[in-house]
Amino acid sequence: MTKLLLAMFFLISLNSLGQQQVKFEVEKLAPPQQHLATKSYEDIYRTLILSDVKLNLSQIQKEKVDFPFNIVAKSEAPDSLVSFGYHSFFSGMYQAYAQHRPFVISPDMIWLLISQGFARHLNANPADFGKHFSVLKDQKLPLTVTADNLSLNSPASEWEKIFPQFTKQIATLSDKDFIRILTPEFSTTTPADKIATEITVMEATKPFFEFIVIAIVCGIPEITLKGTPQDWRELYKNAKRLEKYNLKWWTGELEPILKKMVETSEGNIDKDFWRNMFKYHSQEKYGSPKVIDGWIVKFFPYDKNGRRNNLEQLTGGDNLPDEIVKVDLCYIEASGNDRREIPLELWAGFIGLKQDVNDFTLSPQIGWMIRKKDVNNVGIKQKFALENNAQFGSIAIRVNEIPEEVFDFKRINNLEIAFIGDIIVPERLKKVELGILKLSGKISKPEIDRIRNMFPPSTQLIVNGELIDYPNQ
Repeated sequence: MTKLLLAMFFLISLNSLGQQQVKFEVEKLAPPQQHLATKSYEDIYRTLILSDVKLNLSQIQKEKVDFPFNIVAKSEAPDSLVSFGYHSFFSGMYQAYAQHRPFVISPDMIWLLISQGFARHLNANPADFGKHFSVLKDQKLPLTVTADNLSLNSPASEWEKIFPQFTKQIATLSDKDFIRILTPEFSTTTPADKIATEITVMEATKPFFEFIVIAIVCGIPEITLKGTPQDWRELYKNAKRLEKYNLKWWTGELEPILKKMVETSEGNIDKDFWRNMFKYHSQEKYGSPKVIDGWIVKFFPYDKNGRRNNLEQLTGGDNLPDEIVKVDLCYIEASGNDRREIPLELWAGFIGLKQDVNDFTLSPQIGWMIRKKDVNNVGIKQKFALENNAQFGSIAIRVNEIPEEVFDFKRINNLEIAFIGDIIVPERLKKVELGILKLSGKISKPEIDRIRNMFPPSTQLIVNGELIDYPNQ
């Protein structure tokens, strides 16, 4: 596998925004031959929303589906970005590693990874952290922000002014250092960076708070390390302050890395350290998982299921937690005595990578977006309908229990359900006419017999790969 490349000459300079940055050569490698494919900023969010219900843009365009994207607002960003779905930072670094593309790192990017990991730590262990917040046990405290300059239909709405107000309220209801640690500002911090951090704080504290808005209607050739040495020193101190939240096991692993970032910002560059940022190993055996063990894996303390990673290596990338967090927000539109509640969803994190057309440098982009929440699961219903209406239509799902949307169908040609635990088939499923029902999971013989008797002989039942005959056949 090609070695990670982070190249060019060492140079302390100011970028076009007047921000201090350090460029340095790690090793000389052949440059890439072509640019990576890009997407429009709008299409990136559309693709992410569709991926949540296992659909894609070309599919809904071909079928002329009027999909409810419901995007209300989003941060500013370049209109053309490289996108790797929910993992643009990590996968972007892989592309830089594999194809000799320069890479950009800033304090805001590294701190966002840390704060996302911290948010997952709190969400995985909420019972351990209630003592840090002035809330009642097992009861979420509603936090409310009132605004007269918001409209879900106006691009001029000043959503940027809403999130700091939630942060201030959380600060009054948490340990004195909590918000100060989690919301540092660096010389590189943009408005989008700041809001993404604030939404991540909301993600971290959602086990304890409910958020409400009331609107009064009216292989990398070159690294660019942004920021000043003071920025990186402050980031290092902030990471150490997280230790008191039962995180020494994680922050202890980060400290040597963050110290190196401080040293690099001061002009002391250890090329071996930067060469080891991202290491990708492909095993010779067909089907063997790919192993990633550079130091960047230490910024991912939990997997997408809330289990701790070992901080030494990642096997493949499929189990990575999303680099975009989502937080529910209740929007209340009040006009006189009339009140209308609209559930919203806040998204924030790494949305893609800006690509320099001259030298192929990839720069992760932080952004945010607000959309009307699909509370009626219209997206899932449309996905199921498209799958069922295809020529050889089949609805295939992996679940703990059958989604409500399945029961809305009159007929399903082929329903395949992989249960994560026990197979649970309620009696009301017999109201749906099924051509084929394939089930997998744990199940007893009496339960198989019960399910077989629920359906007529015309329904073919297959359980764990075995065809179940109808009684008296």
